Amino acid sequence: MEIMPSLDKRDYQILFELDSHARQSISDIARKTRLSRDVINYRITRLEEMGIIKGYFTVINFGVLVSHIVRLYVRLQNTTPEIEEKMTSFLLKNKNILTVYSVDGFYHMAVGFLVNELADYKAFYNEFLKHFRRYVVGDNVSFFVEYVHYPRNYLVESKMRRFTSLSVSGSKLFPSGIKDLDTKDLELLSLIKEDARITLLELAAKLEMTAAGAKYKLRRLEKNKVIVGYKVLLDIGKLGYDYYKVDLMLEDLSILLSLQEFILRHPNIIYQDITVGGSDFEFDGEFKSQEDFYSFMDELRSLFPGKIRSYHYYKARKIYKYSYFPESLVKKSR
Repeated sequence: MEIMPSLDKRDYQILFELDSHARQSISDIARKTRLSRDVINYRITRLEEMGIIKGYFTVINFGVLVSHIVRLYVRLQNTTPEIEEKMTSFLLKNKNILTVYSVDGFYHMAVGFLVNELADYKAFYNEFLKHFRRYVVGDNVSFFVEYVHYPRNYLVESKMRRFTSLSVSGSKLFPSGIKDLDTKDLELLSLIKEDARITLLELAAKLEMTAAGAKYKLRRLEKNKVIVGYKVLLDIGKLGYDYYKVDLMLEDLSILLSLQEFILRHPNIIYQDITVGGSDFEFDGEFKSQEDFYSFMDELRSLFPGKIRSYHYYKARKIYKYSYFPESLVKKSR
């Protein structure tokens, strides 16, 4: 793990602001951090050049676009790094892929699909197994109901933390699905999905619209909760952190609301996953060490004695893709 030792609290505050709202202006970040615009520009550029900031992505509400968010865990056997790279490349060719992770734990790969028909997912996974079945020893499929984002409050001191959340749905919000969005809407979403800080002028030029027209479409998508937020994509390893995904099996489901309040208030928890076919309670966090993670889990179990039957976790090794917009939608709209 490569840790960057030269960051100060202002750098972390800038990262926190970008994580909270990656599309906010340099002027807004300067006002909140009490630094000049030139200093903010310099520091952001430096963080990008160091590879700590890997990009900026738009949090798009899945439920407006597709009927199902499918999560696939795969357990492997008898592989090599070269074979796993071939498997990853095969997965990344699918235009309905949301994310691909390599992970360390009971499972070795975590993959997310955005699809309108479950048959599309099934057909693709069957094709994957035709090529790699001998390496797959087990799998698990579940479906997202909701995906909740929390701020990376661990980046700043306690008085600066924000206990808010962004939520995306795993079921369609509009009865008519993507028919409520026109071709330009879909093109805009495709352009901004992995470039959340793209300027209005750049958006307008690529959409072949006026800046006013592009701004209107963007604001409409935000107002109607198609776009629910803008986040920074960080290489947390360079900050000295690791990513953990935790699944709890509960003895007593009456603690669900208390668990939600606990993770909302904990600075290291960044996601909650609400699923069908998954565990009773799922969340994701970023911790500085395995010891910190175990201490967190000890605290959690002590707070709810006799209520948590068991848990398991995986540790993310590498993120190959992270996007909230299936590329196939723009192709279909043209």
